[in-house]
Amino acid sequence: MKDFQLRNDTKLLFRNDPAADLTRLTGNKKVLFVYGSGSIKDSGCYGDVSCAVKNGGGIIYELPNASREMALIEKGIALAQDKSVDMVIGAGGASVMDCAKLIAFGCFHKTELWDYIKGRKNPYGLNKLPLILMPTYPSSGSEYGLGAVAADARTGDFGTAYGIGADYAVLVPKYSLSLDREMTAYSGLVTLIQLSAAVLGDKNAVSYDIGVSVMRNVLKAAEILQSSPQDLTARGTIMYGAALSTSSRLGLGKEEQYAYDIYEVEFIPEVLFKVPYRKSLTVIFPRFLRQMSKYHEDDIRRYLADVYGFNGELEKSLDSLTALFEKLGINMYFDGVLSKSACAEVETNSILTSQEIFTLISKCMR
Repeated sequence: MKDFQLRNDTKLLFRNDPAADLTRLTGNKKVLFVYGSGSIKDSGCYGDVSCAVKNGGGIIYELPNASREMALIEKGIALAQDKSVDMVIGAGGASVMDCAKLIAFGCFHKTELWDYIKGRKNPYGLNKLPLILMPTYPSSGSEYGLGAVAADARTGDFGTAYGIGADYAVLVPKYSLSLDREMTAYSGLVTLIQLSAAVLGDKNAVSYDIGVSVMRNVLKAAEILQSSPQDLTARGTIMYGAALSTSSRLGLGKEEQYAYDIYEVEFIPEVLFKVPYRKSLTVIFPRFLRQMSKYHEDDIRRYLADVYGFNGELEKSLDSLTALFEKLGINMYFDGVLSKSACAEVETNSILTSQEIFTLISKCMR
């Protein structure tokens, strides 16, 4: 068995009602509340956080419409420093939670923040404001992971600071009730794919079996939510699965990291077709497995059999996987015009060749 280390930076609180915990954690503190659009108010999250801070004798400041844009992250850092806040709470999807991470960290490292985002410096273990993250769109696992993505529209640059963890991840299934049918389906499938990236190629029998169990249950939950969208147990399963995908508790026996290459490839359709991360990742996944099977066929066959029960010809199994995603209501194709030159111009660190990437994405075109 390979050496491994389990990470315990973040305390995960799974709660149906987080009021008591939030009141305790924010008591008598100045809190910067970072969130996205108005859906946070529809879900009840906004009201729960606001009431908890006030009931605990704290003061709340707000940064709405948060995103990974560097200008907005800088605005949040300035607000936090101006108001001398004691804590940051980020509630929303991955973009919002990453923004909250970088604000909490940037309050102590403002002048060098871009060096951390570009990976030139390691932020792990360095000072930051106390941080609570609350996903309202489960799938990214940012609340339990260490990554924080930022992009600067002013320069076209982007990067990921890896090493910033929340102190608490508060998972509340009812906060995802505001998602429509399509977004709910994406939350399950993106979680499934991110778990797959963690598990594919894992040689540790214990963590592999755990990962397979989690994926099966996430898939079952996604299917349940198609007919019973109010099912909080199913929503909680997806939320917990998303957190586990970045927890460092899976993939303990990986000898090669090829499965994570999907995060390099999925960026290309984001750029070329202006599709969101969730669509790009989901559409590419079966075709990515097909391309990677040239090098890791045994791993991929095992994965398809263990998680979905697909046996037999690899091509038919991958076609069945695409059909499964479509059955959940996902359009599994990109619209637009793809050229080899445009594809090659998007900078990635993929282990696949430019021709292989072009072939892969070509399979995704309508």
